[in-house]
Amino acid sequence: MSAADGQPAPENAGSVVKYHPPAAALDLTAGAPDGSTKAKPLTVWTPAQFLSHIPDTSAILLGDGLVERGSWTSLVGIGGLGKTRITLWLCICQILGREWCGLPTRGEPQNVLYLSTENGLRRWKTDLQRMLSVLTESERAKVEKHLRIMALTAEEDGDLDLGNDLSVVRIGATLREFRPGLVIFDPFADMVDGDENKTADLVTTLRKLRQTVRANAPAAAGIIVHHARTGAVNIVQAGDNFSAGNFGRGSKALYSFVRCEIQLAPGSRDDDTLLLLACGKNNNGEKFKPRGIVFNPETFAYAVDPTFDLATWRADVSGTRGNKTASIADVVEAVRSLGGTGGNTIKAGKICELVHEDTAACARTIKTRIKEAVKEGYLRAAVTPRGAYALGPKPLPK
Repeated sequence: MSAADGQPAPENAGSVVKYHPPAAALDLTAGAPDGSTKAKPLTVWTPAQFLSHIPDTSAILLGDGLVERGSWTSLVGIGGLGKTRITLWLCICQILGREWCGLPTRGEPQNVLYLSTENGLRRWKTDLQRMLSVLTESERAKVEKHLRIMALTAEEDGDLDLGNDLSVVRIGATLREFRPGLVIFDPFADMVDGDENKTADLVTTLRKLRQTVRANAPAAAGIIVHHARTGAVNIVQAGDNFSAGNFGRGSKALYSFVRCEIQLAPGSRDDDTLLLLACGKNNNGEKFKPRGIVFNPETFAYAVDPTFDLATWRADVSGTRGNKTASIADVVEAVRSLGGTGGNTIKAGKICELVHEDTAACARTIKTRIKEAVKEGYLRAAVTPRGAYALGPKPLPK
């Protein structure tokens, strides 16, 4: 870069490229009134200055500060669940102003930069073809304008290792060129300078990443995609306040670094299209409640599963299904098996008996699920006789 850009150029020494932070980051005397070598003091405010500060609400890109410009978010999930795909869908939803997994996207369409070392050209093409297939021409044009994805072509080494000075320089140059409002780093394991299980290595990596983004795209929101620990004992920790910091793989330094952690886990032992989305932390606002997510294999879009029940899911994961839990799907299937179709209705007592046999849930819990099923349209309450139910107009998600 030229001096006019206000950005330093890499210093070449043969094949070795040294990374230098911007001059402003190294200037410890800027602002000293006497021009001495006295260090510039840190910025401090009075309480009145904080109280009079007007936050830029347009900086919030998802939910209640879940993703926010100038802040960091992690999306942590079990391998093979489609972390990259659901994050790509988030990018498209933000650009189009659509809801993502039941959470509102906010702000103007951002320039989105997706830096990933995992997916090849064929996988990106498949994902984009499915996701863009249901968009209008104008929506596709908007995505085309705002979205950029790193392409692992034959001549591209695809190295994002922050322990490699050349990689740091290239990341910085890419940020300066595209000026993103949202940048994705995926997966974090490929960026770690050292061992992801060592806190010191992770802290060093995260500091270098933050410094690089601040120097080249200071207003960007950052999302770090990372792997979670595997096994049922670890999966069940998703959305659990007691164990939130233990969900991600390796050192807990990443959990401490980000302002928000979004967690992704399997929603079913047998159905790959069912997922759990939870919030491990949100320092910028309220956490969202854990929710079931349904992946559409035709459009590669994600939607909320209104029949999802967290207690039932946890019982399934921990192998204690039937330990006094029941779901909306349980009561709906009970009505179906008892013949509650057409003009036939089934008394609540019969429904409770059958669901209790299958799950050991108490009558109070089952009746609560019946009411929820009626509210969602999966069941309908009969006018007469009172306390009887039949299948509603809305089918259960497959």
